[in-house]
Amino acid sequence: MNVCQWMVKQMDKIKTFEELKTLNRTLKSDLQKKGNSKTTITVGMATCGIAAGAKAVFEKLNSELLSSKVKNTLVSSTGCLGYCYAEPVVEVRSPGVPPVLYGGVDEVLAARIIKEHIIGGCPIKEFIVERGDI
Repeated sequence: MNVCQWMVKQMDKIKTFEELKTLNRTLKSDLQKKGNSKTTITVGMATCGIAAGAKAVFEKLNSELLSSKVKNTLVSSTGCLGYCYAEPVVEVRSPGVPPVLYGGVDEVLAARIIKEHIIGGCPIKEFIVERGDI
C-alpha cells in the first residue's frame, strides 16, 4: 500500500483538525526517518512563467541533468509559485537543506544551477529570491 492509499483509509477516521495535525506530524516524522534522498527542481510554469521562458529553462535543466548523469534528482513543473515579478523561477529542494528559490532564470543560469548547486553543492547567491521553508 502506498502513502496515498494509506491516507485515503485514514481520512475516514479523522474527525477533528487536531487529529489531522497529529497525522501530518506522524507522516513527516516517518519521511524523515526513511531519509528522502531525492533532490527536486521545480520550475514555475504558470502563464507568466511560460511567457518569460520557463519552457526553455525546464528543457535545459533536464538536458543538463541527463548529460551530467546526475542521480536522485527530478525536474518537475508546477503552476504559480507566487513570484511573478521574478519569472522564470526555479525552486531547488534537497534533503536536509532549506529550499532555495531562484529568479530570473534563463538557460545559462539553468546550466549553472545544475553544475554549481546540484553537483557542486553551492547555491548561486546573486540569483536567490527566497531561501528557507518556502
